[in-house]
Amino acid sequence: MRLSFKKIAVGLMAVVALTFALPASPAMAINQVSCGSRTDFLKLSIDQGGGFGTPRCYANPGAVAVNLPGVVGFSTGNNKATVNYERGGRYYTITLNKWKGASFGTAVRVYELRIW
Repeated sequence: MRLSFKKIAVGLMAVVALTFALPASPAMAINQVSCGSRTDFLKLSIDQGGGFGTPRCYANPGAVAVNLPGVVGFSTGNNKATVNYERGGRYYTITLNKWKGASFGTAVRVYELRIW
C-alpha cells in the first residue's frame, strides 16, 4: 500500500511540473460564421457555376484547413489574413492586411485560411 502511494505522489508531482514547465499555446479559434451584411469578416467569394455562388465568412484569429473549390476572390475585412490555394496543380499563398481584397482571376481551390 505504501509503495502505491509513493508512485501516485511521484506521478502527480510530474504532472504538476509539466503543467508549469510547458508554455501555453495560443488558442486557434477561427470559425466559419454567417456573413450577413457585415464587412469585418474574412470573406471568400465562391462561384458555383452559372454566376451563382455563396460567400463563406470566417472570424477570430487562428488557422483552419479547408477544401473550398470555386473561390474567385476574397476580402480580409478587419483582419490580416493568409489564404493558401491551389491553381492548376501548383500551390500559392497570399497574405493581405486589414480592409484589402484580391481576385484570383479564375476559380481556385483554397486549402487553408489563417487570420492573424
